[in-house]
Amino acid sequence: MEITSAALFISISLVVFGISYYYFTTRYKERMAILEKGLPSDFFKSGNHYLPLILTLGIMSIGISLGILVGTFLSAIKIEGAKYLMLPFSIFLFLGISLVVSYFILKAIQKKH
Repeated sequence: MEITSAALFISISLVVFGISYYYFTTRYKERMAILEKGLPSDFFKSGNHYLPLILTLGIMSIGISLGILVGTFLSAIKIEGAKYLMLPFSIFLFLGISLVVSYFILKAIQKKH
């Protein structure tokens, strides 16, 4: 059992190293090619591009939790034949609603800038 655990750990480590090595070498080559074409070196300093992702994930989390809450409430009500479908239905419904809300919020934020 110990040998397979060690082999699994080594193989996972090699995969992570290989992917990160490929990512960083490719990024370096792309940056050098762009710099050779004459773009300034501050071209790679990115702004706050992670903020829309965080906003979307937050709104999705709220939507999923509301879906679980409403689905649990609807599952408690005695509805014939649809008792087990209420929880997944409400989770996906509120997830979709939260994605639409996130889209409109991000669109309004981009119009301001």
